[in-house]
Amino acid sequence: MLLSLLALPLAAAAATPTLPAFQHRDSPFAALFKRDGAVPDPNAPDFASHYPANWKTPDPSGLPKAWLDKLHSIQLPANNPVANKTSSSGTAYDGINNQGNNPDVCSFTFGCIAPTDYFEAPNSTWLLNFDDGPTEASPRLYDFLRSEQIEKNATHFMIGSNIQSYPKTMQEAFAQGGHIAVHTWAHPMMTTLSNEQVVGELGWTMQIISDLTGGRIPAFWRPPYGDVDNRVRAIAKGVFGMETVVWNKDTNDWKIGTGGTTVDSVKDVMRGFITGPKGPGIVPLEHELNNDTVQVFLDSYQLMKDNGWAVSTAPDAYGLLWYQNAKGNDGPVVAAMSVGEVQTAMGTNASWANPTSAAPSSAAPSVNATSAGGSSASEKTPNTQQGNKNSSAARLGVSAALILPALALVL
Repeated sequence: MLLSLLALPLAAAAATPTLPAFQHRDSPFAALFKRDGAVPDPNAPDFASHYPANWKTPDPSGLPKAWLDKLHSIQLPANNPVANKTSSSGTAYDGINNQGNNPDVCSFTFGCIAPTDYFEAPNSTWLLNFDDGPTEASPRLYDFLRSEQIEKNATHFMIGSNIQSYPKTMQEAFAQGGHIAVHTWAHPMMTTLSNEQVVGELGWTMQIISDLTGGRIPAFWRPPYGDVDNRVRAIAKGVFGMETVVWNKDTNDWKIGTGGTTVDSVKDVMRGFITGPKGPGIVPLEHELNNDTVQVFLDSYQLMKDNGWAVSTAPDAYGLLWYQNAKGNDGPVVAAMSVGEVQTAMGTNASWANPTSAAPSSAAPSVNATSAGGSSASEKTPNTQQGNKNSSAARLGVSAALILPALALVL
């Protein structure tokens, strides 16, 4: 059916965002997402049938063998068990001291930020991103982005099931220059899934994105509810080469319509972020979920401009490639590539090798432990940390000289 492996993207310093990062053709890996037959046609009535059932975690028995073979070839953390669900958005770990804050686990739901997580932006940068698309509200957002000429400055963390339902809307975001990234297939609590289920959630979302973008392989993902730990990170990176993007500011737009949260109250939250300190930069949690969440951004953007924020996609903020096999939405796609012996420069920087437990942020409510000793995040509210020495912004100082000698262009 599918398949051969693509490699991890090489990181470049912020000063050199176009640094080439493709590896030798003779890598031992081939692409995991190359179809043997024709790519499914989004205009065809049977388009959805080429993918798993809508809004259900893909059945592991139907996963491509190449994905499972890759899973079985990587080393996963020994002391990071599958989490138990304690509520609709709470988790707990059996037999683990300090639960998700244990450095062997480092669950963002519990407020732990791993050194490889992207959670802060460079100073004065607003990492423009939207979760949960494509939806019926998305075209309105895309129209606005075009009108402000920032359509190429936005990352869209998309749900595979929503792409399955609205493939043309997803292609609209891509065609206008938006950066497409992964938000899983069915939006589950990822730490509560088996290894194989994690592979299915990520792999099928990557597959449908690849099918609809000319073969581009996503390089970034965001965990639903921020629910990620070291086991899930290891699968995302080790099997699929993806970087994990979380957030340092929660707009609470997903709460609109519940508990007294309104468009105006969320706009007040946004106003506080926009007029507040610019260092570190902001990686917000925002959504293209419905008209209300879109309206919050539409009504807030002028204030962002007035306050001098530079809006950026995730890869551009960190000087990285947009996709694992392409620099962006235009230009060539590398059919086969791999990491070879070279790892992402940021991922091998020994100066930030240990995960750091996050202190509560004034921007996000605290995560309260449940009676079962777990964490409850409601929708997406893990604590985040400002000024962490292992922050994404601090990692931008990685010298290109460390990786230039290892690069080999195939273009």
